[in-house]
This record gives sequence, C-alpha cells and structure tokens, in this order.
Amino acid sequence: MPHRPVLLALASALAIGLVGCASPSNESASPSIDGVGEPAWVQDATVYEVFVPDASAEGTFQGLIGRLDEIQAMGVNTLWLMPIHPIGEKRRKSDIGALGSPYSIRDYYDVNPDYGTKEDFRALVDSVHARDMHIIIDLVANHTAWDHPWLDEHPDMYSDGPINGFTVPVLNGDTTNWTDVVELDFENPRTRQEMIDVMQYWVREFNIDGYRADVAHAVPLDFWENAIDSVEARKEVLMLAEAAGPEMHEVGFDQTYAWPFYGALKRVWEEDAPVRTLATQVDTTLANLPEAARRLRFTTNHDETMWDAPPPALFDGLEGSTAAFVLATSMPGAPLVYNGQELGVTDSVSFFARTPYDWSQTPDVRRFYRDYLRLYGDSPALRTGALTVHTPDAEDVLVYERATDTDSLLVAVNVRDASREVSLPDGYADAPLTDALTGASVEGATMTLEGYDYRVLRRATAE
Repeated sequence: MPHRPVLLALASALAIGLVGCASPSNESASPSIDGVGEPAWVQDATVYEVFVPDASAEGTFQGLIGRLDEIQAMGVNTLWLMPIHPIGEKRRKSDIGALGSPYSIRDYYDVNPDYGTKEDFRALVDSVHARDMHIIIDLVANHTAWDHPWLDEHPDMYSDGPINGFTVPVLNGDTTNWTDVVELDFENPRTRQEMIDVMQYWVREFNIDGYRADVAHAVPLDFWENAIDSVEARKEVLMLAEAAGPEMHEVGFDQTYAWPFYGALKRVWEEDAPVRTLATQVDTTLANLPEAARRLRFTTNHDETMWDAPPPALFDGLEGSTAAFVLATSMPGAPLVYNGQELGVTDSVSFFARTPYDWSQTPDVRRFYRDYLRLYGDSPALRTGALTVHTPDAEDVLVYERATDTDSLLVAVNVRDASREVSLPDGYADAPLTDALTGASVEGATMTLEGYDYRVLRRATAE
C-alpha cells in the first residue's frame, strides 16, 4: 500500500480481536472451498517479494533474471513482484521519493519503462518457469493514478467525492492520506468488468501464476469471487489477499496476511509479552480458516520496512530478528522474505525511491536464510505438518512440534536476550536427536538456549 498509518490501525484492530482468545483446536474448523489451495504447488509456496528497482544492480526485469539462480538457491520457489506498471505523474508524492508510489497505477496493460519492455517481462516469466518456480504480480484494484485514462473516459467508474467530484480511497469510514490515487467504484458493473479483463490479460498473455491483491479488504467480496472464478476458468493461480479476515478465503483467496501474529510478535519483543500469546493467536486463527487456506507469515514486507522498521530494528538486532523469523515462519502458513531482508538491513528502506543493494554483503545473514529456507522446502513437517505446542504456558521459550505421517520436527525458540533452560517433551527427551540445521547431535532431557537462540530438532534415524 502507498501509506502505512491505515495499515497499522487495521493490523492493531485485528490483533486485539484475536490475541488472547480461547484456542479450541489447531485444526481448520471450516470445510474445504473449491479452488482454495490449488494448484498443489500453492501449498508449498515460499514467497520472495521483489521491488524491481532494488532487486538487482540494473533495477530491471533483465537484472532480476540474472539473480534468479541465487534467489532459487536460497530456497525460494515463488516470486511476488510489486506493481510492474507505469506510475502516475499527476499528484505524485515526489516529496517522499523521486519514483512516486508504485501503487499509483497509470496503465494496467503496460509495464514501467524503467523496468524494461513487455518482452523483457515475458522473458522473466519464462525464466522463472524454466526453473520450476512461479511468479505472481501485484494487482491494485482499489484505486488508480489521477492520470489513468479511465478517469477521463469513464468517470462513472470512480467513487464520488469532494476532489473535483472524486475522492482518495476511504477505508473503514476514514479518508486516507493516499492523495496520489483516486478510488474506484465497484458498484459500477463497468469497473468490475474492466478489472476482471486486466486480471485475465496478464494470465492469458504472459502466463503469470497469480496475484497479490493490494488492499483486498477494501474491494467487495463478491467482486473477488467472480474475478477469481473467471481467471481460474483459464488457469488455476495463487491468490494472495492483503487482508487478514478469513472471509477472504471464502471467496477464493489461497493466502491471507498473518497481521495479527506480526503484531503479537512485536509485543513479545517490545513489551515482554509472554510467548504463549503467539501460540494462542495461531491456534485461534487456524480454527477459523478453511481447509487448505494459508497464512502468509513474515517479519517484514515493503510496508513494514518503510513505514515501521526492518526486522533487526524491531527484534533487537540480527540475532533477535533471525529468532523471530524462525518462530513466525515455522508456524503453519507460507514464509515471506522481502528483497534485502536476507542482507540484514537495519535502516528503513523506501519503495518510493531506488535503494540498490550489495548482494554479496553480510554472508552470515544470507547463509541463515538460505539454510533455513532450504530446510523449510525439504521438510513436509514445516510446510504442511500439524502444530502441537508443548509449552502452552511459556513465558520465554516456545517449544512446539510440526508433524506429518512421514516427518516431524521439534522447534524451540528463546524470545529473550538471556539464556533459558527448557525440558524436552516426551518422545524427544530419551531419543537421539540431530539439529536439522547444523547436523549436530543433541542429547539429554533438557537443553540450554542462549539469548535469542533456537533449535530445530529431528529424531535421529538408525543406521
């Protein structure tokens, strides 16, 4: 989204509504919904968010192609590209950054010339698919730039308001400060059909694998249901909603944001909230999700890194940020990495301006993300296993298991900057164990975790 304050308010409201609720079960309480969790690769998605100007030295589609092998080697199998379209000039927020917001779309059927051509984009999609990876792009359905041709050609497609008859987006009854964009009116059938046509175009013409729907909760649910059905009549795709409500899955979204968990995770670090609140939050959320639905789990994304702070700033340094990432992404869902996160960046990074990175820096941090995400990709337990929390009353160290019929892992994460000793649960205390990340042997009924330490343990198999 273009602006952070509204997201913070929404995330806080959602977190308050869920954290601390009773947790009757960690099984999905709702039945399956046709299309959710399909095709099968959606269940195993490890998502890498890309801001094209920052993701390579060139800041282009071709530059990103040059980094695909490196990205795949990190354990990523799904790219999410932030908006790839031309950015509006009228009312552009150039005071925030020279590029303006990529969420101010001037033409849904073209690509930003700074990124390359449509043929360059096609080459990127083909290169991603050649590696058995997948690619989705941002869909900004709620609003357009003020110089989008629809505003002149079909002004009835836009909401009425006080700015020359139009309005900036309004969320939850409040006018936003997104002054560089104008709100579309989804009560108008033309608006709905035009947006469905856009969605069909990029799937039909470029064979993309789905969409991340920006501010999805501000667009009517029945539109999403019709739009997703229309696209999936051609090809089954991944649909990710920038929203937290389980009702998004009921209209066909495969993934929703784990905003409540992110808010609770920050309170554990910033306010010394007991770590058990995270288990309660996860259990409550899972009980309300349809079968096969997934939560996108993160410790940052483009909004958090710009408007909040990068993980090392939020979670007490690099060690705290890696512990937080393990804790967040080892919960049922799909892990997200935002480009640059794997470098351990400590300063806020704007997506209204270009901030190219040195992709060879901080090898230790890059190695952590590579080793952990590779383990995630190789482990059925982490991808799809049931969650069992062994320390439901924990203050400082959460101990939990992810298990399928063929794979099980025990995870322990210390959320404090001081050592803690924990007991291993039955079935692990008297078994030979190996650290799944390092291969080291682990023995004994207890283990000591140093500050912000974590363990991912597997029962050793007999020779």
